[in-house]
Amino acid sequence: MKQFNPFYEVGGAYGSPMGRRGDNPANLQGVKRLHARHQGGGEGYDKGGAYWGTPSNVWGVWAWLGGKVVCTYVRAGSREAAISKVRGGEE
Repeated sequence: MKQFNPFYEVGGAYGSPMGRRGDNPANLQGVKRLHARHQGGGEGYDKGGAYWGTPSNVWGVWAWLGGKVVCTYVRAGSREAAISKVRGGEE
């Protein structure tokens, strides 16, 4: 299976987008194996160039379901907290 990057590079003619479009966290409830990656980057941007504002505590949480990636984005202090938020249905 191909590796998934929730913070792929983005860009536009008029600058960086505000955040990223994610799936509903409820779609990941009950999923046993969730993955999470920190936004990286700095000063409110993720490593792919999208702007989230500060603090830089955004996590992409995803799972492979039916051969497709379902991914959502949450603010959390750690990987474990991000996964816990998604499992609890929080955004």
